[in-house]
Amino acid sequence: MTRLLLSALLLTSCAAEVPPRADAGDPRVLPVGATAALDGSFSEGDSLSYAWAVAPEGATILDAESPFATFTATAPGLYTLTLEVCDDAGRCDVAETWARVDDPPGNTQRISSWSPGLFGSAESGAGLPGGLSDWEPDEDWCEECRRLVRSGATTWNEFCNSIPEDEKKERNLCRAGNNKSAEYRDNFCSARCSD
Repeated sequence: MTRLLLSALLLTSCAAEVPPRADAGDPRVLPVGATAALDGSFSEGDSLSYAWAVAPEGATILDAESPFATFTATAPGLYTLTLEVCDDAGRCDVAETWARVDDPPGNTQRISSWSPGLFGSAESGAGLPGGLSDWEPDEDWCEECRRLVRSGATTWNEFCNSIPEDEKKERNLCRAGNNKSAEYRDNFCSARCSD
């Protein structure tokens, strides 16, 4: 009986040592006025509380304390969506994703469900002509990006460090690929590199 109780206590104390990990989900592209579902349910940890936020102004989040919040923007632009998760011990983690809001209306599909060609094309109404910033990668960077799509998280993160330091959003979007699928990474590369 004592041995069983000690085993249970050991398992409980080990489980409590695992810190929370936030997952804000994939990027989205949608038209002005449309509502996008946010999904933070892939965040890891026990007894998590959720807090969604958006920047800059011009958008709202409903049910911001739920893993399943909604996002609506009244102005076109690029919005940073932030999810903070905290456990009962007060440990927290933050993850970011983004939403591109187009005017005229674009496609409301999640980027992760698009083919890379559609994501990067101007005809889709949801491509990223001009990119997310003024930074334009060269051909060698694009080739390396595509080559590392299926690499491990450490290799991908090191590659993200090749993005200039003053392009913080680009670096963060790249690093978001550490725990995402190869399709997310492929979309990231295709959005910045023309074939």
